[in-house]
Parts: sequence; structure tokens; C-alpha cells
Amino acid sequence: MDKLQSAQLQVVLLGTTSSFRRRVIAAMREIVPASGGFCFFGTEDARAYGEATRLVDGVVKSCPGADGVRLSSAFGFAPKSVVTSPRRAYLSAELWPETERVKLPYFHDWSAPEGYAHALVLFLHEGGVLFGLAGLERRPTDGPFGESDKREIEELAPFVVAGARAQLQYDELSREAAALRALGKISGVVYVVDRDRKRIVWAADRDRGLEWDEDVLPIEAQIVDAAEQSLAARARKDAFPTPPRLPSGTIVSVARIDGDPVFGGARCAAVRVEGTQRPTAMEGLSKRERAIARLLVAGYSGVNVAAISGLSENTVRTYVRRLYTKLGANNRADLVRKLVTPEDVASTKSSAQIAPPPDSSLVHGDDTLD
Repeated sequence: MDKLQSAQLQVVLLGTTSSFRRRVIAAMREIVPASGGFCFFGTEDARAYGEATRLVDGVVKSCPGADGVRLSSAFGFAPKSVVTSPRRAYLSAELWPETERVKLPYFHDWSAPEGYAHALVLFLHEGGVLFGLAGLERRPTDGPFGESDKREIEELAPFVVAGARAQLQYDELSREAAALRALGKISGVVYVVDRDRKRIVWAADRDRGLEWDEDVLPIEAQIVDAAEQSLAARARKDAFPTPPRLPSGTIVSVARIDGDPVFGGARCAAVRVEGTQRPTAMEGLSKRERAIARLLVAGYSGVNVAAISGLSENTVRTYVRRLYTKLGANNRADLVRKLVTPEDVASTKSSAQIAPPPDSSLVHGDDTLD
């Protein structure tokens, strides 16, 4: 078995997320020698930088203090431009001028202090989805990476991406099973809180789906606080404290999940929220339909919606027609009236943080997406 085949086999095995990150680095180093490596894994830009494994001279390390840093900001790239390219492997000089590279959070905080000056980066993407990025690093005395190194990593890339897809599915099932064991049932919205980091590390809504930036991050502090209060009250044998009012409903149960490897062995709590609000026009819409609906309510034209969401105008037109059908609307103004309820207005203002632009179709009466 040659080195490439051996490396390919490493990245298609299933295990924990942390073991997958280690295997990706090991597979890359098997075909391209390097004393340093890194792997950031996850489809959520806001969380992927905190889900990291690094290798420095054979020692596996993490990136402490990375919470709150977006992966795209840490490495200075635009996700949409990356996922539309057929390429996945790049020499660092192709991505950043040296003077700019050393200022980026990852290289400034970790790579440069450890003496690394050369990087080979692999973006894990397929079908318009970015699963994270991995890379190798060398010090000046090791010599730079070359075109042949890049080609070899590019050959490995499809197997890493296939492994990433399988790992994500495996992780989702494993996390759901852990939450089910703790709570006894999975319904409504379920959150898993890392109690030490005070962060939500997993969430799921099987009925509607979730957008992390819009549906989870705005209420993260409330969920974390409610979980701690509940567990503390239970330890004192007190009554369950009055839970906070959440956009998704009311907290109905909280349970410990401690030491489960699927959550990195951390002290966690599973929180289940059941909806209590009356149904709104947004109920029953897919995640993409809800995202487009929020932009329409905010007053954006079809052209603006397409640009913001990264879709073509024809695709946006198709989605809007679906919204017409689902909500029984006759035109854009009628659609917006049906979408706007007090709850929807509050949700749109808090999550979108956008105001109608001057060329809004609602301002000028442009109904081109009928």
C-alpha cells in the first residue's frame, strides 16, 4: 500500500470529532512531511474556529481562547468565494501576502510565535458547503512547500471531504442519541450546553431546523443561565425556577450529560424547549424559505435578496413563488402583510439587524418577483 492509499484510509474511518481532526492532520503529514499541522472542522463559521486540533512538533494541542472568533476571520477568507472554486489546496503565498498573513488571528496568535513561516492550506468543501479547513506548517529551516506538495494534498482532498461528510452525519446521530438518553425524548428544540465554557455546543429542531446565527446565538446566554439555575435548584431539592421566555417556547426539562466523548468529555446539560406561542406565518416554512421571508419583510428587493443569500435571481424567484402558494398571497405586498405579525417583526429586527435599503421593492412598488 502506498502513502496516498494509507492516508486515504485514515480519513474515511469514523470515530469522535477530535480523532477525525487528528487523522486528517496525520494523513496529510503522511504524504507531505511537516512538523506542524491544524484542522478546524464544522459547517458553522461562528463555531468552527473553536473546534480545532493542532500539531506542534508531534504534540497535539488546542486553541484556547478561540471562542467567539469566526473561522473565516481567523484565516482571512470569504467562504462563498472558497466554495465556488474547484480547487481545495493552496500554498499560503497564493492566499495572502506575507505582510497580511502574519496579522491574521491564527497565524498571529499561534503559528508565528511557534516559529512557523510556511503553510499549505486545504479547504474542505463540496457542493457549496464548507466543512472546515486543514493545513500543514513548516519552519524556515524546513524549507517551503512546493507545487508538488500542493498536488499531492489535492489528490487527498476528495477523501478528506468524504470523511468530513460522514463524520458530520455520525456526530449528529451520536449527539442526538446522547441527548435522548439524558432527556428521555427528543421533541421541540433541544440544546446541549457546555457548562464550563458556558456555550451551546449542539442544538436541533427536528420540525423546522435551526439557523445557528439567527436561532441559537441570540438566546445562548439565556439557555446557559437557565440550565445552571435548574441544575443548582435540583441539587438543593428546590422547585424548578421559572424559566425565561424564549422565542422558541418554554424550557420543560434539563438533564446532565457528563463525560460523554461525543461532547469531548465535558460537563454538559441537555435543555428541551417546547413551543408555547400561537402558530405564525413562518411556521411550516423551510430554513431557506424563512431566511428569504425575513429579508422580504425587511424590505429587500429580489436583487438584494439574491446578493445577500448567495442565490441566483431565478432561484429567489422560485422560492418567492413557493411562499405565495404556501401563504395564499397574490403579490409582494400581500405576502409581506401575511408574514408580518408582532412575533415576526421582533424576530426580524433582532436576527436580521437590517433596514429597508433605498432601492427596496416595497418603497418603489416593484413587484418583479410575482
